[in-house]
Amino acid sequence: MVGSSKKKACECSCSCARSSYANGSAGEKYEKPDRQSGASMMEQLVPEITTHALSYLDYPSLCRLSMTNSSMRRAANDDSAWKSLYHKDFTVEQDSIRPANGWKAYYAATKAVVSINSEFYNIIRERSLPEMSHLWLRADYVKCINGSGELFTGYNSVMESWGVAFNWHQPVNFQVCDVRVRVLNEMAWVTMKAFTNVNSFHVTNVYEFHDSRWFMVHHHSSMMLNDGEYGVTIYAYNIESRPYTHGVGGDT
Repeated sequence: MVGSSKKKACECSCSCARSSYANGSAGEKYEKPDRQSGASMMEQLVPEITTHALSYLDYPSLCRLSMTNSSMRRAANDDSAWKSLYHKDFTVEQDSIRPANGWKAYYAATKAVVSINSEFYNIIRERSLPEMSHLWLRADYVKCINGSGELFTGYNSVMESWGVAFNWHQPVNFQVCDVRVRVLNEMAWVTMKAFTNVNSFHVTNVYEFHDSRWFMVHHHSSMMLNDGEYGVTIYAYNIESRPYTHGVGGDT
Protein backbone atom coordinates (compact mmCIF):
# COMPACT_ATOMS: atom_id res chain seq x y z
CA MET A 1 0.00 0.00 0.00
CA VAL A 2 1.41 3.36 -1.07
CA GLY A 3 2.53 5.58 1.83
CA SER A 4 2.52 2.78 4.35
CA SER A 5 5.66 1.30 5.85
CA LYS A 6 6.31 -2.01 7.43
CA LYS A 7 7.69 -2.01 10.95
CA LYS A 8 10.91 -3.88 11.07
CA ALA A 9 10.65 -7.03 13.18
CA CYS A 10 12.64 -7.03 16.38
CA GLU A 11 15.70 -9.22 16.03
CA CYS A 12 16.43 -9.49 19.74
CA SER A 13 15.69 -12.54 21.84
CA CYS A 14 13.11 -10.82 24.01
CA SER A 15 9.34 -11.28 23.81
CA CYS A 16 8.61 -8.05 21.97
CA ALA A 17 8.35 -9.95 18.66
CA ARG A 18 5.38 -11.82 20.10
CA SER A 19 3.69 -9.04 22.06
CA SER A 20 3.91 -5.26 22.28
CA TYR A 21 3.12 -5.27 26.02
CA ALA A 22 4.84 -6.61 29.06
CA ASN A 23 3.07 -9.30 31.07
CA GLY A 24 0.24 -9.32 28.51
CA SER A 25 -1.52 -6.28 30.03
CA ALA A 26 -2.64 -3.41 27.85
CA GLY A 27 -1.18 0.00 28.49
CA GLU A 28 2.22 -1.18 29.69
CA LYS A 29 4.20 -1.10 26.53
CA TYR A 30 7.49 -2.94 26.64
CA GLU A 31 10.52 -0.76 26.13
CA LYS A 32 14.01 -2.07 26.02
CA PRO A 33 16.04 -0.26 28.70
CA ASP A 34 18.60 2.19 27.43
CA ARG A 35 22.19 1.28 28.02
CA GLN A 36 24.16 4.13 29.53
CA SER A 37 26.91 5.16 27.19
CA GLY A 38 30.30 4.24 28.67
CA ALA A 39 28.77 2.64 31.76
CA SER A 40 30.24 -0.61 33.01
CA MET A 41 28.16 -3.73 33.50
CA MET A 42 28.44 -3.25 37.27
CA GLU A 43 27.02 0.26 37.04
CA GLN A 44 24.01 -0.94 35.05
CA LEU A 45 22.87 -3.46 37.66
CA VAL A 46 19.82 -2.66 39.75
CA PRO A 47 20.75 -1.47 43.29
CA GLU A 48 19.63 -4.69 44.98
CA ILE A 49 21.88 -6.83 42.80
CA THR A 50 24.77 -4.40 43.22
CA THR A 51 24.47 -4.53 47.02
CA HIS A 52 24.39 -8.33 46.92
CA ALA A 53 27.48 -8.43 44.70
CA LEU A 54 29.37 -6.04 46.98
CA SER A 55 28.64 -8.26 49.98
CA TYR A 56 31.24 -10.72 48.63
CA LEU A 57 34.04 -8.12 48.72
CA ASP A 58 36.45 -7.83 51.61
CA TYR A 59 37.42 -4.61 53.36
CA PRO A 60 40.37 -3.58 51.10
CA SER A 61 38.44 -4.42 47.91
CA LEU A 62 35.43 -2.37 48.97
CA CYS A 63 37.66 0.60 49.77
CA ARG A 64 39.46 0.33 46.43
CA LEU A 65 36.15 0.12 44.56
CA SER A 66 35.00 3.36 46.16
CA MET A 67 37.95 5.15 44.53
CA THR A 68 37.16 4.15 40.93
CA ASN A 69 34.40 6.63 40.05
CA SER A 70 31.46 8.50 41.55
CA SER A 71 28.94 5.76 40.75
CA MET A 72 31.00 3.04 42.37
CA ARG A 73 31.77 5.33 45.30
CA ARG A 74 28.05 5.67 45.99
CA ALA A 75 27.59 1.91 45.71
CA ALA A 76 30.62 1.09 47.88
CA ASN A 77 29.47 3.53 50.57
CA ASP A 78 26.03 1.96 50.76
CA ASP A 79 25.13 1.20 54.37
CA SER A 80 23.79 -2.26 53.53
CA ALA A 81 27.13 -3.29 51.99
CA TRP A 82 29.04 -2.31 55.12
CA LYS A 83 26.52 -3.99 57.40
CA SER A 84 26.98 -7.23 55.46
CA LEU A 85 30.76 -6.89 55.66
CA TYR A 86 30.58 -6.23 59.40
CA HIS A 87 28.55 -9.38 59.97
CA LYS A 88 30.94 -11.38 57.81
CA ASP A 89 34.13 -10.13 59.48
CA PHE A 90 32.92 -9.70 63.04
CA THR A 91 29.59 -10.86 64.46
CA VAL A 92 25.89 -11.09 63.63
CA GLU A 93 24.81 -10.64 67.25
CA GLN A 94 24.60 -6.85 66.73
CA ASP A 95 22.15 -7.06 63.86
CA SER A 96 19.53 -5.02 65.71
CA ILE A 97 21.71 -1.99 66.44
CA ARG A 98 21.55 1.20 64.37
CA PRO A 99 24.98 2.90 64.36
CA ALA A 100 24.59 6.66 64.66
CA ASN A 101 27.15 7.35 61.93
CA GLY A 102 26.30 4.37 59.72
CA TRP A 103 27.77 0.90 59.34
CA LYS A 104 30.88 2.05 57.47
CA ALA A 105 32.00 4.20 60.41
CA TYR A 106 31.02 1.46 62.85
CA TYR A 107 33.04 -1.09 60.89
CA ALA A 108 36.09 1.21 60.92
CA ALA A 109 35.78 1.80 64.67
CA THR A 110 35.39 -1.92 65.38
CA LYS A 111 38.39 -2.74 63.19
CA ALA A 112 40.48 -0.18 65.09
CA VAL A 113 39.47 -1.67 68.46
CA VAL A 114 40.25 -5.21 67.25
CA SER A 115 43.65 -3.95 66.15
CA ILE A 116 44.49 -2.30 69.48
CA ASN A 117 43.28 -5.38 71.34
CA SER A 118 45.60 -7.51 69.22
CA GLU A 119 48.43 -5.10 70.02
CA PHE A 120 47.76 -5.64 73.74
CA TYR A 121 48.49 -9.37 73.41
CA ASN A 122 51.51 -8.75 71.21
CA ILE A 123 52.90 -6.50 73.97
CA ILE A 124 52.42 -9.32 76.49
CA ARG A 125 54.28 -11.64 74.12
CA GLU A 126 57.16 -9.18 73.78
CA ARG A 127 57.05 -8.30 77.50
CA SER A 128 57.53 -4.64 76.65
CA LEU A 129 56.70 -2.32 79.55
CA PRO A 130 57.26 0.89 77.49
CA GLU A 131 54.72 -0.29 74.91
CA MET A 132 52.27 -1.33 77.63
CA SER A 133 52.59 2.09 79.26
CA HIS A 134 51.78 3.70 75.92
CA LEU A 135 48.71 1.51 75.46
CA TRP A 136 47.04 2.50 78.76
CA LEU A 137 45.34 5.83 79.41
CA ARG A 138 47.16 7.92 81.99
CA ALA A 139 44.27 8.31 84.41
CA ASP A 140 43.60 7.55 88.06
CA TYR A 141 40.46 5.53 87.27
CA VAL A 142 42.04 2.84 85.10
CA LYS A 143 41.92 -0.65 86.60
CA CYS A 144 43.59 -4.00 86.05
CA ILE A 145 42.47 -7.30 87.55
CA ASN A 146 44.83 -10.10 86.68
CA GLY A 147 44.16 -13.84 86.67
CA SER A 148 44.89 -14.19 90.38
CA GLY A 149 42.09 -11.76 91.19
CA GLU A 150 44.36 -8.99 92.48
CA LEU A 151 43.07 -5.48 91.73
CA PHE A 152 45.29 -2.56 90.70
CA THR A 153 43.80 0.94 90.46
CA GLY A 154 45.38 4.00 88.85
CA TYR A 155 47.89 4.30 86.04
CA ASN A 156 51.05 4.01 88.16
CA SER A 157 49.79 1.01 90.10
CA VAL A 158 48.71 -0.75 86.90
CA MET A 159 52.11 -0.17 85.29
CA GLU A 160 53.89 -1.51 88.38
CA SER A 161 51.78 -4.68 88.17
CA TRP A 162 52.76 -5.24 84.54
CA GLY A 163 56.41 -4.58 85.38
CA VAL A 164 56.33 -7.27 88.04
CA ALA A 165 54.52 -9.69 85.71
CA PHE A 166 57.04 -9.18 82.88
CA ASN A 167 60.03 -9.63 85.20
CA TRP A 168 58.74 -12.59 87.15
CA HIS A 169 56.51 -14.72 84.97
CA GLN A 170 57.78 -17.09 82.33
CA PRO A 171 56.72 -16.44 78.69
CA VAL A 172 53.05 -17.30 78.32
CA ASN A 173 51.79 -19.69 75.70
CA PHE A 174 48.12 -19.09 74.99
CA GLN A 175 45.38 -18.76 72.43
CA VAL A 176 42.76 -16.01 72.37
CA CYS A 177 39.42 -16.78 70.72
CA ASP A 178 35.72 -15.88 70.69
CA VAL A 179 36.61 -12.19 70.54
CA ARG A 180 33.51 -9.97 70.55
CA VAL A 181 33.59 -6.19 70.23
CA ARG A 182 30.99 -3.56 71.06
CA VAL A 183 31.60 0.11 70.29
CA LEU A 184 29.47 2.86 71.80
CA ASN A 185 30.48 6.40 70.92
CA GLU A 186 33.94 6.89 72.47
CA MET A 187 33.98 3.69 74.51
CA ALA A 188 34.48 0.07 73.46
CA TRP A 189 34.62 -3.21 75.31
CA VAL A 190 36.00 -6.52 74.13
CA THR A 191 35.21 -9.94 75.60
CA MET A 192 37.15 -13.09 74.77
CA LYS A 193 38.47 -16.40 76.08
CA ALA A 194 42.16 -17.00 76.73
CA PHE A 195 43.44 -20.58 76.90
CA THR A 196 46.88 -21.28 78.33
CA ASN A 197 48.77 -24.49 79.01
CA VAL A 198 47.93 -24.05 82.72
CA ASN A 199 44.58 -22.24 83.09
CA SER A 200 41.78 -20.77 81.01
CA PHE A 201 40.29 -17.32 81.46
CA HIS A 202 37.34 -15.12 80.60
CA VAL A 203 38.78 -11.72 79.67
CA THR A 204 37.20 -8.28 79.33
CA ASN A 205 39.11 -5.27 78.02
CA VAL A 206 37.65 -1.76 77.97
CA TYR A 207 38.96 1.06 75.78
CA GLU A 208 38.30 4.80 75.57
CA PHE A 209 38.87 7.06 72.57
CA HIS A 210 41.10 10.08 73.27
CA ASP A 211 43.19 12.27 70.97
CA SER A 212 42.31 10.28 67.83
CA ARG A 213 43.25 6.87 69.22
CA TRP A 214 42.01 4.12 71.54
CA PHE A 215 43.48 3.62 75.04
CA MET A 216 42.96 0.75 77.44
CA VAL A 217 41.26 1.73 80.69
CA HIS A 218 40.27 -1.65 82.13
CA HIS A 219 41.53 -5.22 81.96
CA HIS A 220 39.80 -8.03 83.81
CA SER A 221 40.89 -11.67 83.61
CA SER A 222 38.84 -14.28 85.49
CA MET A 223 39.69 -17.97 85.67
CA MET A 224 37.10 -20.29 84.13
CA LEU A 225 35.49 -22.58 86.67
CA ASN A 226 35.07 -25.50 84.29
CA ASP A 227 36.75 -25.67 80.88
CA GLY A 228 34.70 -28.71 79.92
CA GLU A 229 31.42 -26.80 79.89
CA TYR A 230 32.49 -25.12 76.67
CA GLY A 231 33.41 -28.34 74.96
CA VAL A 232 36.93 -27.07 74.38
CA THR A 233 40.09 -29.11 74.66
CA ILE A 234 42.93 -27.03 76.07
CA TYR A 235 46.29 -27.15 74.36
CA ALA A 236 49.48 -25.14 74.76
CA TYR A 237 49.79 -22.57 72.00
CA ASN A 238 52.90 -20.57 71.44
CA ILE A 239 51.96 -16.94 70.94
CA GLU A 240 54.96 -16.56 68.66
CA SER A 241 53.27 -18.75 66.06
CA ARG A 242 49.62 -17.88 66.85
CA PRO A 243 49.75 -14.31 68.17
CA TYR A 244 46.04 -13.58 67.92
CA THR A 245 42.88 -15.26 66.74
CA HIS A 246 39.58 -13.46 66.22
CA GLY A 247 36.44 -14.24 64.34
CA VAL A 248 36.41 -17.91 65.35
CA GLY A 249 33.33 -19.39 63.75
CA GLY A 250 32.57 -16.07 62.09
CA ASP A 251 32.21 -14.18 65.38
CA THR A 252 34.20 -11.64 67.27
